[in-house]
Amino acid sequence: MVEHKDVVLALLGASAGLAGLVLVFLGLVVSAYGGLSGDTPAAVKRPLRGVGRFLLVDFALGLVCVALATVWLVELTAGMALYAATLVLFVAQLAGLAGSTVWTVKKLLWD
Repeated sequence: MVEHKDVVLALLGASAGLAGLVLVFLGLVVSAYGGLSGDTPAAVKRPLRGVGRFLLVDFALGLVCVALATVWLVELTAGMALYAATLVLFVAQLAGLAGSTVWTVKKLLWD
């Protein structure tokens, strides 16, 4: 059986890595947005802002997951609730990354 500590350590590293990957997508969106001229209609800018917000939320999920995993590892009395919250946030981060990937590629390549 895998120890909870090993799972949390793996989630800590994976979450930090996924958060970094989300920042790459955010950089692509910011670059695309910055490349628009000043007179670009708001209707063109709006989808990129939406993608940017979604990416920021996904990045925040990653940071919170890293923080929870760190607290669980440091806190001597950390219980199952914190462990479960870390697992749930990691799954949410994975789902957010999948959504971010699809949405970013769609907005940058097909819109």
